[in-house]
Amino acid sequence: MTEDIYIDYEQIVRHLKPFAIKNLKVASFQFFTTLIFLWSSIFASYYFVNNASGLLLISIPLTTVFMCRSYVIEHDCGHQSFFRGKFSNTVAGNLIGFGILIPYSMWKFIHDSHHSNVGNLDKREYNPEIWTMTVKEYKQSSILKKTAYRIMRSRFTRLVIVPTINFGIIFRLVHPKFSVQAIVSVLIHDLIYGVVIYFLINYIPFSELFIMFFIPLILFYCIASLTFYGQHQFEDAYWENNTNWNYNDANFKGSTCIVAPAWYRWLTGNVLFHNVHHILTSIPNYNLQKAEKELRSIVDYDHIKIKEVWYFLGLKLWDEDKKRLVSFKSV
Repeated sequence: MTEDIYIDYEQIVRHLKPFAIKNLKVASFQFFTTLIFLWSSIFASYYFVNNASGLLLISIPLTTVFMCRSYVIEHDCGHQSFFRGKFSNTVAGNLIGFGILIPYSMWKFIHDSHHSNVGNLDKREYNPEIWTMTVKEYKQSSILKKTAYRIMRSRFTRLVIVPTINFGIIFRLVHPKFSVQAIVSVLIHDLIYGVVIYFLINYIPFSELFIMFFIPLILFYCIASLTFYGQHQFEDAYWENNTNWNYNDANFKGSTCIVAPAWYRWLTGNVLFHNVHHILTSIPNYNLQKAEKELRSIVDYDHIKIKEVWYFLGLKLWDEDKKRLVSFKSV
């Protein structure tokens, strides 16, 4: 296992830096084709819902696919790894994030916090993407808190309910810990969304709007949640108290490298090579697979099959003594 091997992170970064070079043609192609296909599929669903409802079985999955791809681009823009300049990434991130209801500056603030504090038991409030309790905390919790945690960590809730609440509702709210840019981003987006929905429902029944936009949005949230989970919630993940926490180890040893079909890698922008992404966030999605191949040539680490994520969903608590995620049954 990687935890027993000395890892020279400076050497790794030197090997990976060539893959951080941006390709303007590739980025531009991804950006414009994603926008075009996303909104084309939404408008197609608008036509199909009244004229050819059977074709919704094509347009809704297509909308879901390009919502996933939109997030890939917004994610890269947030790391300044998509286009070369900060302004270009900010503009692209805001435009592409609008269609998936994820305010760019707010999401960037939360995700940067995740990267800065991943695997730190004492700073879980700054890394809120997946609520994780230790065995000791769980045993000392009230029945109400235990019940809430069990519900939240159930497979169905984790994949369907929680992501819909997080992305769809919580992302509409501001938090005192947010940066000014994040707060402004949320407020402006909420205002625009409110105005757009107000005018739309005067012309389109909400049921139709739900079918053409919100169903694929929820499906996208589910895919994102499954991917998020597999990236850091695995059996021998990395969690340490602040005194023992190491930034490099947390990012490399606490992130997975997931083996999946080519179509799923494309759908999620190769972020399944998550250990590579955490080591050097400036690598764009289209270079991550090549960077992972380079990383594999200089250091050994485990690869996880995508189907194993379903098993990991059954691991709920961090055992500080065993240094492992464990199930409720083992407590």
